[in-house]
Order: sequence, then structure tokens, then C-alpha cells
Amino acid sequence: MFIVRKIIFTCLVGMAMLGTASGQEPTPTPKPIRDDFDGDGVPFQLDKPRLNRFAEELKSNKAAEGYIIAYGGLVSYKNEARIRLECIANHLKTAHGIPRSRLKLIDGGYRTEIGVKLFVVEPDDPRPEPYSLVNIEAVQMRKAPKYPCGKPAVK
Repeated sequence: MFIVRKIIFTCLVGMAMLGTASGQEPTPTPKPIRDDFDGDGVPFQLDKPRLNRFAEELKSNKAAEGYIIAYGGLVSYKNEARIRLECIANHLKTAHGIPRSRLKLIDGGYRTEIGVKLFVVEPDDPRPEPYSLVNIEAVQMRKAPKYPCGKPAVK
């Protein structure tokens, strides 16, 4: 795992250097909502506190849009990122009243771990772009969980 991360870091540094060495100014990208805990590698249920903070940021800034980029991991199930995006959109709507029209949901492909990046984007800010780090041929498919958004509440 360390070697994979080192290779990824080296590639990203090289790409950044190419942009500045050619005389082009690198395009600024919006910074994601950052916590000490960035949500990589955790199931949806454990990511809810971070999603709740994201919802509060969106509520406090009515002009901004929420960009959510989800990634499947090296071990993933079919459409994991898309399913995770739907879980998040439903949670933000039902728990916080955030309309779907304020959310941009992006399937980012695959990375070494499942993950979700959250961005609060002002109207004049550049839009975040996904970047996949793993080719789909390298992904090991597993069986999808019965309740990917968590077990439904019993009424």
C-alpha cells in the first residue's frame, strides 16, 4: 500500500511541475471541506457526521452549490460510487432539507480506497474535477451489501 501511495504522490507532483514548467499558471481548484477525518475507506453510516457539517456549510451559504465526488475502491461492488452518491443526496434532502438542485453528484471512478470528496463551490469559483487513480481492470468486484445506505429504520 505504501508503494502505491508513493507512486501516486510522485505522479501528482510530476503533473503539477509540468503545468508550472511550461509557463502556464495552474488552474486553481476549490478546496474540499476538510476534516481530520476525510471519509476515505469508511461506510456511509460512519460518514454522516462529516456530511452533516457539509450540509451546515451549504445552509449558511445559499448561493453556493455542493459538489460531491464519490470514488470506488480497489475492492468495490458494481456502481458503488453512484449508489453512495444517491445515499448522500437522500440523506442531505431528508435530514437537512438540501434540495437536489443544489447538489452536483459526480462518479469519480476508482481510487485505492472508497472515498467521497465534498466541495462547497461559490458561483464564480472553478468547478472541481474528478480524477481516478485506478483503472477499472485492477478493481476486484465484490458482492454489494444488502443495505448500502444503512439498514432502514423500523417504523
